[in-house]
Amino acid sequence: MRYPNGHEFEYKYLRPSQIEIDPIYQRRLRTTVVDNIVKEFNGDTFNEPKVSNRDGKYWVFDGQHTLAAWRKMNGNEDKPIYCKVFKGMTWLDECKRFIDQDGFGGDPNVRERLSAAYEAREPDVIGMVKGAELVGFKISFKNNRANKTICAVSALFKAYNKLGADAYVEMLTAIRDTWQFDPDSVSAPIINAMSTFFKTYGGNFKRGDLVNSL
Repeated sequence: MRYPNGHEFEYKYLRPSQIEIDPIYQRRLRTTVVDNIVKEFNGDTFNEPKVSNRDGKYWVFDGQHTLAAWRKMNGNEDKPIYCKVFKGMTWLDECKRFIDQDGFGGDPNVRERLSAAYEAREPDVIGMVKGAELVGFKISFKNNRANKTICAVSALFKAYNKLGADAYVEMLTAIRDTWQFDPDSVSAPIINAMSTFFKTYGGNFKRGDLVNSL
């Protein structure tokens, strides 16, 4: 079966042990989400895991938590579960569908979406990362604080879209020159405030004057 603009798919039973999870674009498994699915499970509203049959393996791109809940409900036995299995998907297709997904487990959070979008080579996210690297910063989608690293990726992405590539680089350059890569200088509140300032007053001040004032 195939819907318009979609890949061919079929419904079939698979054992959880047959299904792979790609750690690059998938979120980390959350036991609280799994427990909630088990507690509130309703067969009438159950959403089958969505799986891609790629390279001779089955890859779940929507339903990792559902699979874990299914195992728990069945005493960790490897009982078959009804899945929606897609054919002809590439890794990139899976990654993009993960970004778009919704369902019982809830949308991936912004950090996970941006990480997956980066792996999928989405232009705006690539631009955000390259602009930061041009100034000397690194981006962490895993919230790993390190020297010259920005973890506030949600605020950063909003700034990139608010300002555009050139003003975004100017903003990060001002932050770097003012605070010399201090980790606290690239927190979400400062990025939000600086992006608002640049959006409001961009072109009406010299960067050196701003740095001295800050």
